Parts: sequence; C-alpha cells; structure tokens
Amino acid sequence: MNSPAPRSGWLHTFGAIGAILLPVAILISFFRSSDSGDTAAELIAYAKDNSTQTWLLQIVGLAAPILIGLFVASLWPRLRAASDSYRALTLIGGTLFVAFFSTAMTLWAAPLLDADSLTEAGADAYLAFDDAGWILLGIGGVSIGVMIVAVSLAALEHGWIPKWAGWVSLLLGVVSLATVVAVGIFAWAIWLIAAGVFLLLENRRAATAAEPPPAVA
Repeated sequence: MNSPAPRSGWLHTFGAIGAILLPVAILISFFRSSDSGDTAAELIAYAKDNSTQTWLLQIVGLAAPILIGLFVASLWPRLRAASDSYRALTLIGGTLFVAFFSTAMTLWAAPLLDADSLTEAGADAYLAFDDAGWILLGIGGVSIGVMIVAVSLAALEHGWIPKWAGWVSLLLGVVSLATVVAVGIFAWAIWLIAAGVFLLLENRRAATAAEPPPAVA
C-alpha cells in the first residue's frame, strides 16, 4: 500500500535524496577507514596519511543536519494521519540524531584536519576523549532508532506499507538501538536508504498521477 497523500514537491524529493546520500557516505567512510592507532605517534601518522578520509568524515557531519533535517521535515506531513505521539517521537528522534551524530563526527574529524599542527600533547588529548565520540554516536543511534520505531508502528497501524515491510522496518529500528556496538549503524543506514528510495518512488508515482491525460485528437 502507499503512504498517505504522497507529494512530489521539492521538500519531499530532497528529503528522500538526503536520506539516501548520508548513509551511503557513512558506509563508504566506514569501509575505507583504518585504525588510527593507540599512541600519539600512530595517530599523527594516521592524520597525515588519511586527510581525505578525515575531511569526508567532517563533511558528513556538517551535511547531516541539512540532509536528515529535510528528510524528517518531509516525513512530518506524511505522518499527519498518525497519532501525535508517533509524530512527536519522529521529530524528537530525528532532531536528536542529527545533534549527536554531527557532534560525534566533528569530535573525531576536526582535531585531525590540520595534521601538520597536531602535536603529541594534542594527539594524547584526542586519544583520551576518542571514546566520547562512540558514546555520542550510540545516543544518536538510540534517537534514530526511536524515530524508526515510531514511523514503523504508524505505518503498520494505518496499513501504509505491506505488513512484512512494516515488521522489517520495526526490526531495523530496534537493532538501531545497538549503534554503540556498530551493528546498529548498518540497521539505520539500510533503513534510511530504503526509506529514501521508497519516498522517491512515491513522489514519482504522485507526479505521474497528477499529470493531465493526453488530449484526444
């Protein structure tokens, strides 16, 4: 079944695109990343050898508020038939995810951007608070997991998608709560990509339905 009143406006299109671009960039960064090391010397060498990777991480963190912000904004009118609690959880979960995720990416990337100026004292300080990034990312995972669960329950309740898809969506939301141990990252990344593709298809279907029939000669 289709989601309620799909639209083809720019917000819904860019929101869907944002939901796809962010997790794709995250997965590319994840698979291209390597261990930054456990000592100051190893970290400094990592920063010098992986400047492109570090900049990508920082760009992803800066782009997240725009990409996911548009996505959450596009979900809001689509959920107007859902209960206020589901809509509130979607908005709060999406907003908190953006805040914690962006902060974690910046915490990891920003100190390494200028590798030539990174001293051993600075590298030691970085290694001391490095785990804080995982804590922030874990909280962000819980936040987006709550959003996914709310959207999934609303979709199941109103029959907007097939039941099997709704249950899979709900399962991905639950697994997203385990972001702190990395498996959750794949869960919400897959969900965002799938949701973005689904919304793009809905937008295209809505635009096609809105086109006037061809004139009869």
